[in-house]
Amino acid sequence: MKNTAQDIRFFAEAMPQLQDYLLSNELFWPLSGSLPRLTPGCILLTMARMSVFQPVEAQRLGIQLKVVRAKWHSAWEKKVIREIGNRTRLWAQFLSDYKNSPEQNVASYANEVRSRTILQLLLKEYLVAPEKPDLDQCDSILRSCLVTGAFLWDAELQVVFPADDFWFLYGKLFEKPFA
Repeated sequence: MKNTAQDIRFFAEAMPQLQDYLLSNELFWPLSGSLPRLTPGCILLTMARMSVFQPVEAQRLGIQLKVVRAKWHSAWEKKVIREIGNRTRLWAQFLSDYKNSPEQNVASYANEVRSRTILQLLLKEYLVAPEKPDLDQCDSILRSCLVTGAFLWDAELQVVFPADDFWFLYGKLFEKPFA
């Protein structure tokens, strides 16, 4: 999860395109190479990581981001709402795939939980998402098959992803939960 150079590249490319992205119809805005696609959630996740590994740069970029978000508040909010819906559906699909075939999906949890983490960050932006009941149902399923344990990502990130809010990052899935 620690990829400071990629996080800096992400912001270097994303910030000049942010206004165009916010005013577009695209939800997942392509960036170059292997960079994640630009979304509000990816911005929030990258900012959280950078606040740990590159705090000075994160603070500088945070100021730039606040300016753009203030100017295009409504567009930002619309993207957040769309992303919550999209990521909730993707997360529900992963859990369904896991339920139907745990052996084939258990190993991908550490990567797939990135979407659930982004959802948590997005919900802090927009508390009244219509998908919240669906996410609550997903969380109920997840709690029934999560083995509480070690933090999944770099230990330094625990400070920005505490167990109270990001409980799903502290464990792994049962290999055969529905036997």
